[in-house]
Amino acid sequence: MLSTMLRTIKEHTLVAAGDRVLVAVSGGPDSTALLHGLLVLAPRLGLTLEAAVVDHGLRPESTAEAAEVLERCRAAGVGCAVLQVDVRAARGRHVSWQDAARRARLGALEGEARRLGCPRVALGHTADDQAETLLFRIVRGTGVVGLAGIPYQRDPFVRPLLDVRRREVLAYLRRRRLPFIEDPSNADGRFARARVRHEWIPALERENPRLVEALLALGADARRALAGMPPAAARAEGWSRRAAATVARLAAERAGTRTVAVRGGSVEVSYGRVQLRALPSGTRRRVTAAVSEEVVARRAATVTEIAATGTYQIGSGEALQVIFGTGPLPDPGAAPAFDLDRLALPLGLRALRPGDRMRPRGGRGTRKLSDLLIDAKVPRPRRAGLPVLVAADGTVLFVPGVRPAEAGRPDIRTTRWIQVRPQ
Repeated sequence: MLSTMLRTIKEHTLVAAGDRVLVAVSGGPDSTALLHGLLVLAPRLGLTLEAAVVDHGLRPESTAEAAEVLERCRAAGVGCAVLQVDVRAARGRHVSWQDAARRARLGALEGEARRLGCPRVALGHTADDQAETLLFRIVRGTGVVGLAGIPYQRDPFVRPLLDVRRREVLAYLRRRRLPFIEDPSNADGRFARARVRHEWIPALERENPRLVEALLALGADARRALAGMPPAAARAEGWSRRAAATVARLAAERAGTRTVAVRGGSVEVSYGRVQLRALPSGTRRRVTAAVSEEVVARRAATVTEIAATGTYQIGSGEALQVIFGTGPLPDPGAAPAFDLDRLALPLGLRALRPGDRMRPRGGRGTRKLSDLLIDAKVPRPRRAGLPVLVAADGTVLFVPGVRPAEAGRPDIRTTRWIQVRPQ
């Protein structure tokens, strides 16, 4: 198990020497093995470990289990915090209990990582979790992006066990006589995750005993297809690299339904499923409407590349001063700042586009930029001229009048940065 963990960490650059890593520990077998494995590898990798256990408060025994995990971490010499979350408050319409718990858990872990100055949060997902996720998506419907599965890294979260089978985890725990806690919800057939694990996969393994390996190979193929160039289908349709990257990002987020304009029609991305909607042949529009739409589309598509300190603007809109620097931030509170090593470069400046979304700094999810501007009471006439700072992968970083994005948040390890100031 340890050799697989080490290979995964190095192959996907999950951590760097000197990193302070927050390990999410539930007390279950996967997270117990994750913490112990990282403790063994920490001297070799140059890591400092912290731990956190999230108490969801959904079972009567959860508080006692969290206290047990806390004592085990302390006995192993690892600082640990118990994070209380309110899952009921996180649950909204069309959100399952498990999804609400996951969102609350990840939000609490991310907040604790910021408090401790940890650039990485290690989660205990295994190769079997990956296979189960892929099978679930196939049954429910997905495209090539959904087949990429659980990512090895999505800042600040990393998954060092993602190439380790569950049986290897259990063997590791047995050999080292490490105790762990069994969560009864893992066997509760009311939850889709439990049905996939205990019903679907065993049934399909009777047809193909190497089902899990086949699913993992499918996921690896999908990730290779998505790496670098857009998928072949996107190239064949003549999509721009930016449109393909936007579709891939939205599909990976699996949150809500969005439509992206592409050559020849549009792409609907709905909870990870990608569907091309071509324009009907012979479609005609009124000339005035066509001219107006063309002007708007051309302006929205214009992106000015930013590669040096200076003042930039789109057309006659508002200007944005961008300052590049190295070393410690001189005054972090003086202006919104971003860590360049955590962003896809080069950066660009463009106008607002319909459907733009951003995750505000400190927030737990993305929101429509139009809603953020309304909440910030930015007058409607002003919005059309606002400059939008974006990363090369389309991530919205900053718009005057609203909080900067969570993406690229600088910390004490930041050495290359930019600050932005509306002019």
